[in-house]
Amino acid sequence: MLKLGPALVMTPDLAAALSFYRDVLGLSLSEQFESQLVFDLGGRTLHVFACARPAPEAAHGADGASVISFEVEAIGPVMADLAAKGVEFLHAQPAWNAQAGLAYAAFRAPGGIVHELVERRRS
Repeated sequence: MLKLGPALVMTPDLAAALSFYRDVLGLSLSEQFESQLVFDLGGRTLHVFACARPAPEAAHGADGASVISFEVEAIGPVMADLAAKGVEFLHAQPAWNAQAGLAYAAFRAPGGIVHELVERRRS
């Protein structure tokens, strides 16, 4: 049986990624190497690796992609906090997916990687 392993991100600017994931998103850096950062996600890890080029330009939601989501208790205040720190969201307001029972809002990390905030909601 397969189990979900660590989340991986590749980005061309590790210094920008360190600042973004640690200082903006508030993730806890557990290890740092020359070409890799490791963040603790409370029982899981996020590995950020250095690479040569940014992610190709894609239309989020229309083009195939993998997305790492970060679950929050209340999406509105977290969006406002991150926007105040310079995070640009692809959604001006949280969107609602009734089938999944989630509100979500996508944003780009350094290197063009898309992540989403998600809030579980009952319909």
